[in-house]
Amino acid sequence: MAKGKINMPTCPKCGKESGSKWCFHCHCHTELVTRDKCQVSGDFRVVDWFSSRSSAGLIVEDTVLGQRYSLYMADVFDFFKGTRLSSRTLEETNKGSGYGWKVIN
Repeated sequence: MAKGKINMPTCPKCGKESGSKWCFHCHCHTELVTRDKCQVSGDFRVVDWFSSRSSAGLIVEDTVLGQRYSLYMADVFDFFKGTRLSSRTLEETNKGSGYGWKVIN
């Protein structure tokens, strides 16, 4: 695959892209189609998070258009690396058998 390209599951009948092996519109099997990668710019706010067996991440929403995007945590961590958390208060916490800290303010 060329740089700047991505393989995206796409329905051969209706042409809609899907994040899975199935088109939820036509209820048929998708095929991988190579296309140019998209980029979006704007103001985003964190609206939710997700977790699965293999990954976790944040869901951000474009504050103007309302479009939502899923960000993988590894990419979020790279983005935050080196960020200063000035004038913040941390508090000890237990989550199940885990021990750590959380940001209070």
